[in-house]
Amino acid sequence: MRVPASLESLTDMGVIQSVIRPLMSGKEADVYVVTSGGETRVAKVYKEAQNRTFKHRAEYTEGRATRNSRDQRAMRKRTAHGRAQDEATWRSTEVDMIYRLRNAGVRVPTPHHFIDGVLIMEMVSTEDGHPAPRLAELDLERDEAIELFHKLLAEVVRMLCAGVVHGDLSEYNVLLGRDGPVVIDFPQSVDAASNQNARNLLLRDVENIQRFIAQFVADWRPRPYGQELWELYRRNELTPETRITGRFRAAETRVTTNEVVSLIRDADRDERRRRDALAPASRPRGAPPPASDRRGPPNDRRDAAPPRAPSATGDHRGSSNDRRDGHPPRAPSSPASSPERRNDERRNDERRPPHPRGPRRR
Repeated sequence: MRVPASLESLTDMGVIQSVIRPLMSGKEADVYVVTSGGETRVAKVYKEAQNRTFKHRAEYTEGRATRNSRDQRAMRKRTAHGRAQDEATWRSTEVDMIYRLRNAGVRVPTPHHFIDGVLIMEMVSTEDGHPAPRLAELDLERDEAIELFHKLLAEVVRMLCAGVVHGDLSEYNVLLGRDGPVVIDFPQSVDAASNQNARNLLLRDVENIQRFIAQFVADWRPRPYGQELWELYRRNELTPETRITGRFRAAETRVTTNEVVSLIRDADRDERRRRDALAPASRPRGAPPPASDRRGPPNDRRDAAPPRAPSATGDHRGSSNDRRDGHPPRAPSSPASSPERRNDERRNDERRPPHPRGPRRR
């Protein structure tokens, strides 16, 4: 077979000795059967971003970070450099996930090389040496389908114990080799702890498996395997040996508005304490906190206008202090500020005897 342009560099370096034939083409990559290291392996060539058909990519890339802060900023701003780094990260994620899952005991292909965006890995084969088929290409008996489901569920448990959610698990991403099912295709996989969509992706993965098995088991009834699995992971009670039963009932505790308001108040109080601890010298010791810190949570503030001050006659109705524009009335002037009062104080100062140490300074 003629060597594809995407594999020419690896052929020139001697990593690939020959290209035997194309194996499959997916929405993310093209896969070829090649000879590498004296063995029959597969070469996965990732498609360019504009040629891929993977949807809602941002849902999977959330929480991913690079060690280089410059690259991270460029990826966030979607600059030309950022898009190139984002593409490189998307491709390298599969390699990282495969090594991570293989160390956790998950059945995945063995990786050999990752050069120029091309992944060389083990070819999963059947007992007669042919490439293993995908589950979508098989017609299973009832008992075979049930046994296969529990094996796949055990692989999902091991993946989650390693902190990984596949994100696109279906009958098209599982090969049935001579030793059992092998999970493939991990560029969209997410970290369960850093991606807020991890739970929904896990539930969808398990639902996809159940939907496939239901084609061969007439009396199959979907069970909340995914919900049970995630709850055990959330409580840190999940182990690779955990057996998922599907007998799970979600908590039915009702949350009231008062509980929510109480949580808001507690958070507001903790925030005020944090600010006070960070700036203890900003006010004298023993002095009350500023008015901005004494305010309650937003739900406790009242936006009503202050009461209007009564007029001098005691009845504000019809007086000049009665404002019709919605603003509070003007308070009556204080007698202490009248001109007559100031004149009296000035005359009293002139009548006082001189100070023994000299005239008083004004």
